[in-house]
Amino acid sequence: MTIIRQPSLFGIQELYDMAPPQKYDAIISTINLDKIYHAVTKKSRLGAPEELNYAAMIISIFVRYVERIPMIKDLIQR
Repeated sequence: MTIIRQPSLFGIQELYDMAPPQKYDAIISTINLDKIYHAVTKKSRLGAPEELNYAAMIISIFVRYVERIPMIKDLIQR
């Protein structure tokens, strides 16, 4: 069995040294959000209203993992 090592995007110390907005920008800029956005956007006129900000919701999920926020409810309160 071979082990595949994936190179890290950032060093841990490098992320600790960044301010939160810089850290979020660095992480989000490396992810291709177009495919995710296309998968979750509204496809029909039924359901959730169209004025929801899907891009902000996707980014907030990534920030939730970076900040180690345990539940969606806690993310909404924050």
